[in-house]
Amino acid sequence: MISATILIVDDQKLVRHTLRSLLAQQPHWKIYEAENGKVALDRIRKIHPDVVVLDIVMPEMNGMQAAYEIRQLTPTPKILLISSHYTPQEAAMLTRLFGDGAFIPKSEAGKALVPAVSRLLYSIDARAMV
Repeated sequence: MISATILIVDDQKLVRHTLRSLLAQQPHWKIYEAENGKVALDRIRKIHPDVVVLDIVMPEMNGMQAAYEIRQLTPTPKILLISSHYTPQEAAMLTRLFGDGAFIPKSEAGKALVPAVSRLLYSIDARAMV
């Protein structure tokens, strides 16, 4: 089991709490929240997450802007983009540009979130072993 620090970034409190409850089923993961991209950048400086679950559509600083700023700040965290506003094709393009090739629609978070985060964590762990 890989222990991890995960930051959920979404402007909707209910969505953050839902995603948190899904991820909290993994007892070895520490889960943090941020309500927008600007707050996320401050939290990243403090908690140094392994994975950032990042909503694409948010006020103040959207997910693409936040992903760009995260990469300027640190290349370390893997970014998993989530949204209910993009088709899988549109999301695939965005994840290549701004994420780590990982996207899940919010409607599929119940079954796809934990496996997607796990895949990102295992890619980090495998890289560390090389």
